[in-house]
Amino acid sequence: MGLKQLTMAAFAACLASMAAAFPAAAQAPIKIGVLHPFTGPLALIGRESTDGFTLYFEQIGNKVAGRPVTLLKEDDAANPSQGLERTRRLVEREQIHLLSGITSSAVAYALRTYVDQRQVPLVIMGSAGANDLTDKQASPYIFRTSFSNRQLGAPIGQYACGKLGLKKIVVMASDFVTGYEQSAAFGEQYGKAGCTVVKSIMVPLGTSDFTPFLSQVASLGADGVWAMFFAADAIAFVKQYDALGLKAKLPLIGPSGLIDPALLNAMGASAVGAMGPIYYTDSLDFPENKAFVQAFKARYGREPGATAASGYIAAMAIAKAIEAINGKVEDKPALLAALRQVQLKTPMGAFQFDAKQNVVLDFYLGKVAAGGSGYTLQVVEPLEKAVDQYGVAR
Repeated sequence: MGLKQLTMAAFAACLASMAAAFPAAAQAPIKIGVLHPFTGPLALIGRESTDGFTLYFEQIGNKVAGRPVTLLKEDDAANPSQGLERTRRLVEREQIHLLSGITSSAVAYALRTYVDQRQVPLVIMGSAGANDLTDKQASPYIFRTSFSNRQLGAPIGQYACGKLGLKKIVVMASDFVTGYEQSAAFGEQYGKAGCTVVKSIMVPLGTSDFTPFLSQVASLGADGVWAMFFAADAIAFVKQYDALGLKAKLPLIGPSGLIDPALLNAMGASAVGAMGPIYYTDSLDFPENKAFVQAFKARYGREPGATAASGYIAAMAIAKAIEAINGKVEDKPALLAALRQVQLKTPMGAFQFDAKQNVVLDFYLGKVAAGGSGYTLQVVEPLEKAVDQYGVAR
């Protein structure tokens, strides 16, 4: 065989090798990291969000655009240093294509620079509402399907002052990023309406005995209490608020995390009457929501809350973007462009990202009531439509 023939043979062998490799690459798993607290005071939220996320991928056979999907779950325990360490593990050792999850705003801030520098697409679900993640520290790699803290805290401020007639309020919140950002958003809108926050009481995350903090409330001359607590903290707070006799004297309001449907049966009758601006409840009258609630109850044996819906929608958005680029997740610019353009009909209604990649939400006034099979979050009336991440209705 001459030199020319050898060269042609080598070229043909190379082409054959490449042709064989491409189908194999196309079938390689898409690796998605799921970082949430599965232990600690925020574990209930991490579980809820992950269950919603997992459910959607199960419904589509854990496969998108012909490629299997593998979910790699890590526990950040709502600890910023642990969250960053687990993110590095997922990115550098497991070589994930996307990251999702994040319940703690403090964890989200801790890993923001890392995911931006390493160019890791991150879709935040659950409850990491840190304002600056989609504002001053916005990154082309960071998206959010849950909410910003400002977006969650603001909608009931003027309503509480005007329509509810609560002219003086005590603010109580968890002593970390989320508590400060959500209470600031509430206080700003409440103050604009001409009403007064008489005192802000910040409580350590993971508190089990709220008595030292609640004992300050009765003597402050307030008309009500606005409170921001999540998961196990919310359950303990609401039950003790009632046990100390405050529920009968001072209406309790707060952001949706305080009265998430996933917590209500654990709170029991103590939660009845509590109100807040909500963007999701299992009673929203959308076909997509009815199907989601039925599937979630069948899979997990309980009602889904807002964080479960957020996780489900994050999975929907990721899958939609991957489908749009025919599964080629290795092409990060194409994947990011496809995520930005996602529009969906979801359990929460129409979904899209804003210009800085944060979800736009409709809010309703929700109120806890006793139902035939437990405790439910009922929609009283529409509150604000198309609220952006700054807490402003479009």
